[in-house]
Amino acid sequence: MRWKETMIGAAAVLVLATACGQQQATPQAPAESPPASQELTKVPGRKPAEPPAQDQGGSVPAAQIDSGALPRGYPVEVSAGEGGTLTITGQEGGCSQASAEVGEQRGDRVTVTMVETKPADKNTMCTMDMRYPPITVRLDEPLGDRLLVLKYTQRTE
Repeated sequence: MRWKETMIGAAAVLVLATACGQQQATPQAPAESPPASQELTKVPGRKPAEPPAQDQGGSVPAAQIDSGALPRGYPVEVSAGEGGTLTITGQEGGCSQASAEVGEQRGDRVTVTMVETKPADKNTMCTMDMRYPPITVRLDEPLGDRLLVLKYTQRTE
């Protein structure tokens, strides 16, 4: 009698294993490229075909942003607002604070430096979280079709 129970149990396991092995994978749509706001790095020389930013506002196309001087993984998300404002996603964490400074403003390019300020006291306990605050800067003139060059620096208070 015991051998019948063993055989029935083994048969049940075999049926379940066979049924699981016969499941067909559901085809999925190919993954799309991440939007510019989620790109972690830029490939030099690769320019996506996007229209230039409009003076009245909107997201600044990735092809119009030189983010090569930002640290790897730094977010690259910029929108142009009315009156020459730019809102750039910063990166800060723990005890650090993000800010931005407008630098050179030429006819063909604008430079903005993303600043991360950390406390001078190295014994300060800080959390390990990352935050991505929007930082707004004002240009002398709207960005238009000028290249936006993003740079990065760290400072201590």
